Amino acid sequence: METRTYNASEKKILTLYALITAGTILSMLPFLLLPYAGLASISVGFLAAYIYRFKNRDNEFMVFHTTYLIRVLWWSSLILIVGIAMFACIIVFNGDLSSIDYLMMQAQQGLPPTEVEVLEMQRNFVSANRTLITIAAAFCLLPYPLFIFVKIIKALLIIRKKG
Repeated sequence: METRTYNASEKKILTLYALITAGTILSMLPFLLLPYAGLASISVGFLAAYIYRFKNRDNEFMVFHTTYLIRVLWWSSLILIVGIAMFACIIVFNGDLSSIDYLMMQAQQGLPPTEVEVLEMQRNFVSANRTLITIAAAFCLLPYPLFIFVKIIKALLIIRKKG
């Protein structure tokens, strides 16, 4: 198998694709601060793409790939926003909201909920709607990372063919 060397432009683009891929993976992991690290990684990649595109206007390779990456990120953001809206609608219209309704009824009577009561309401809500939340998340939120991964794989295949 022959190894390929990459020029400086290709290394920058591959780094941007790696940064966005890592950020997308981290943003899907619901542990501690990993989603925030993922968002930061995606944001840095997004800004770097705009900067590289501006600084390398005469380099056709850089302009193509940075523009491609910027478009992927804008379209994936739209997909995510639509997915979040659909997820919220599915949960609100089909979920068991009795624990939320109980807390709201208490608040309307002038009894503001304590932090412990809010945490208990969250636990009850999630346990009552666990299956619905899982199915809705898979249906509504999974297209976001899949779109990014497919587009980045497509771009990497273009870079590989070039060499």
